[in-house]
Amino acid sequence: MKKTNKNMKVGISLGMCFGVAIGTTWGESVSGSSGMGLALGLCAGMLIGMGLGAIKDNAVNKQLEEQFYIIKDIKNSPETNGFSVLIVNKRGEEQTVIVSKGEMETETFSVGDAVYIDKDGNIEQAYDDEDEDE
Repeated sequence: MKKTNKNMKVGISLGMCFGVAIGTTWGESVSGSSGMGLALGLCAGMLIGMGLGAIKDNAVNKQLEEQFYIIKDIKNSPETNGFSVLIVNKRGEEQTVIVSKGEMETETFSVGDAVYIDKDGNIEQAYDDEDEDE
C-alpha cells in the first residue's frame, strides 16, 4: 500500500521557517553572528519538523492500512451550509461526514479520493496531489 509523507513535507517547511527565525535571533544575541545562528536554526528546524511530520504520517499510514477510506459520494447540504460526504472503508462500512464549504474549496475533495479521519473527526486528503500520480 502506498504511504503518505505529506505531513513530513509540511513539517520540514514549517521547521525551516521557525528555525531560521529563532536561529537568527539566537545567533545574533549569543555569538554576534546571525549567519551562524541562521545556519544552525535552519538545520535544527528542518530536522525537528521532519521528525514531527513523520510521526503524524505514521499515524495516518496506520489508519490507511486498517481502514482505507475512499470518498463514495458528495452532496450539497444546504441545511448545514456545507457538503455531505459519504466515505466507505475497505470493509464496505459507510460513514457520512459533513464538510464546510471553505474546507471543500481548500481540500478539493472529489469522488474516489483516499482520505483519513483526523483527531477532530474531520476528513483530510491522504496524499498530496503530486503523490497520487506515483
